[in-house]
Amino acid sequence: MLKRILEHKTEELPSLERFKSLGAKVVSEMRTPVLASLNIRNLKYFNEIYGTDKGDWLISRMVDLFCRENEKCVIGTMSYSDHLLILCEGGTDTREMISAYFRSMSERYLNEVSLYYNRAKIHVECGLYMMTPDDEFIFAQDNARYARRSIQGSYRTTVAWYSEELRKTSVREASIIPNFEHAMEKDAIRIFLQPKYSVTEQKIIGAEALSRFYDEKGEVLSPSLYVPVLEQAGIVSRLDFEVLEKTVELLAKWQKAGKTLFPISVNLSRVDLMEEGFLERLDQAVEDAGVSREYIEFELTETVLVKDLDEIIAKLTALREKGYRIALDDFGSGYNSLYVLGQVPANVIKFDRGFVLHSIQNEMGMTILSNLVNTFKEIKFEVLCEGVETEVEKEKIVACGCEVIQGYLYDKPMEIDDFEAKYIFA
Repeated sequence: MLKRILEHKTEELPSLERFKSLGAKVVSEMRTPVLASLNIRNLKYFNEIYGTDKGDWLISRMVDLFCRENEKCVIGTMSYSDHLLILCEGGTDTREMISAYFRSMSERYLNEVSLYYNRAKIHVECGLYMMTPDDEFIFAQDNARYARRSIQGSYRTTVAWYSEELRKTSVREASIIPNFEHAMEKDAIRIFLQPKYSVTEQKIIGAEALSRFYDEKGEVLSPSLYVPVLEQAGIVSRLDFEVLEKTVELLAKWQKAGKTLFPISVNLSRVDLMEEGFLERLDQAVEDAGVSREYIEFELTETVLVKDLDEIIAKLTALREKGYRIALDDFGSGYNSLYVLGQVPANVIKFDRGFVLHSIQNEMGMTILSNLVNTFKEIKFEVLCEGVETEVEKEKIVACGCEVIQGYLYDKPMEIDDFEAKYIFA
């Protein structure tokens, strides 16, 4: 059976169900069966730039390289339209050797694609699971997927192996929506504020509003864990609206107390922008609170701009014309910022911590960062560097021309009472 499947790799890939059936028959014959789950990140943006026909070629080429031309591949299938699942023979190779093999395949694939299409950089995510003869394929498929999902958002990592810790994380993710619903019902979504500090003025000039809620054990959940889950479920707009409402209530409280206001930023997701009537509800909430729109800043990341760019830009432009501030968050963390930057009606550019730290390691990086900062300032963008933690980092960043900083050097995200005691009613 193993030899026959290997000989027929040039045929059309089997369906997912047939893949599982055939795979279950040959696993016992294999020395080191490895199940690999592969996905192309930025495919939607690639389709936006080059068209779906070229996107279909991208998927077809992935199948050819990782399945048909892959000497280790026994059988493969498309588990979704752009997710490839392949069963491979690891033989006598160690995990490190198998990881290196898949990394080299990914590099070959990306290099080939970039020869023809270099505007929308794609990235391959590969999750690996070492199977046993007793494994059910649905169990093995889940484990390979857990491994792949563990590196979503990382441009430095291409390959990851399954571990029990990943499964525990996945189980925890499954509890997020019930915990979120409970927090909403009990008005238990809490807001933390992290200040934005002007080095030249020696004072805070703004803050970012961040959400927090608790799991069933009373432990605070990290936004990095629950936001992607809520986005995928299509309900993150409920969280974002809750954060905005609490933020404008806070600004209204300070205004009534005669305090000087400053802009507070809140996240604006793709789901928010595409939900009918959501922006009108946001605007009404701000108007009802009696707070000037100039004190609300909407932060968005590159992922907001992967498709429907014209429609999204039109909506952001309408917000900007009403007086709201727009910030492009995590600049430098991905590939597409420079392409979309000239089109997005933003006031503020926030440099990603990883990009900043990498840039300040040597003279060339400092020069690049300095030139970028000065260019943005020349065209009237406000510039902020986030994630600053040490005096040395601050000094280098200021030397590059960025005078506004957000990070643990000045303060971590704080409960509202603590923030007010330190910065508002001190």
